[in-house]
Amino acid sequence: MTIQEQRTSDHDDDVITEVSEEEFREAAYAALDRLGLTYAQLRDMARRRDFSTAQAQSLWVSIGGALDL
Repeated sequence: MTIQEQRTSDHDDDVITEVSEEEFREAAYAALDRLGLTYAQLRDMARRRDFSTAQAQSLWVSIGGALDL
């Protein structure tokens, strides 16, 4: 993954990293693969508010609804 831009925000400890849509999509698929889930399964867990793991819930917070994977 290439970082297009990295800058600090108004807070000294916050860093904002911008990636392209393609990079975001690749990272989302890789995270789903690591968890052994499809996007449809993750979306269903979110709909039921019943995640299989804390990592699955965290991934939904990160990517949920952002892309129609």
